[in-house]
Amino acid sequence: MLGFEYGYSINDPFSLVIWEAQFGDFYNGAQMVIDQFISGSELKWLRQTGLVLLLPHGFDGTGPEHSSAHTERWLQLASTNVWDRSRPSETNLQVAFPTTPANYFHLLRRQMKRAYRKPLVVIGPKTLLRHSSAVSSLDDLSENTHFLPVISDTISPQEAKRVIFCSGKVYYELVARRNQVDDQFTAIIRIEELSPFPFHEVEAEINKYKGSVEEWIWFQEEHQNMGAWSYVAPLFADLFNSWETLKYVGRKAAGVTATGVSKWHQKEVTELFEAAFPTNLKE
Repeated sequence: MLGFEYGYSINDPFSLVIWEAQFGDFYNGAQMVIDQFISGSELKWLRQTGLVLLLPHGFDGTGPEHSSAHTERWLQLASTNVWDRSRPSETNLQVAFPTTPANYFHLLRRQMKRAYRKPLVVIGPKTLLRHSSAVSSLDDLSENTHFLPVISDTISPQEAKRVIFCSGKVYYELVARRNQVDDQFTAIIRIEELSPFPFHEVEAEINKYKGSVEEWIWFQEEHQNMGAWSYVAPLFADLFNSWETLKYVGRKAAGVTATGVSKWHQKEVTELFEAAFPTNLKE
C-alpha cells in the first residue's frame, strides 16, 4: 500500500497523498519502499514526491508497539545537507513533531503550497488528539500565520536559569512537572521540525537565553540510542561550539523501544521527570 501511495504521489503531485500507520511500528513492513524509493528517489532518479507519512508514536505505557516509530531511523535517512544552514530545502526528508493543531494545519498546508515536493514524516501520539492543552485559536490559523519550526517559552531570559529543548508531546508533560514543583526559572523550548534542522531559530533561542542560563538540556522520552539525541547532539555542539554544554536527559540505552510492563513504565516515567526537574532544584 505504501508503494502504491508513493507512485500515486509522483504521478499526481498536486494531490495531498497521506499514508497513515495505525501505530508507528507498522511501517517496518514497508521499510524496503522507504529505503529504496521514498528517502532517495530525488537523489537517485530526480523524481520528487510530496508523500506524507503519519506515524503515531509516544510513550504512554501501552507497550513497545505503540512507541516504535524509530525517530532515529528517519533522522539518519534525512541527512542530506544537514550541516548546510543556507540550503534547508535540499534535505531529502522532512521530519516533524507538531504539538498544536495550528502547527499541524500549517505543516500540511505548506506541504502543498511550496513550489517543490519533499516527503514529510509526521511523528506524534494519538493522545494529543484529545489533550486538553493541545489547542489552537482561530487567530493561530489566520492568513498571517505560518508553521513554526521552533516554539519559544514565555519565561523571560532575565529570569531563566535552565533551558530544556525537546520535541513532541513530552512538552506538555514537562510543563505539568514544572508546575508541580513550582519551577519558575526553567524555559521549555519545542523544536517542532528536526529535518531540516532549524539552525537559525534554535540559535536565536540560545542567544536570547545564554546571558543568564546555567544549564542546557536535551530531553526525550526515548532511550539514548533512539529518538533524536544522536542526531541533535552534534548539531547543538556546532551551535554551542562545545560538546559539553548540552546535557542529555532521557531513558538509558536499550535494545527495545519500550517496556511492556506497566509498573516498570511508571517507574521510568517518575525517574525521567525527576531528572528533568529534581525536587531539590531550588536548593
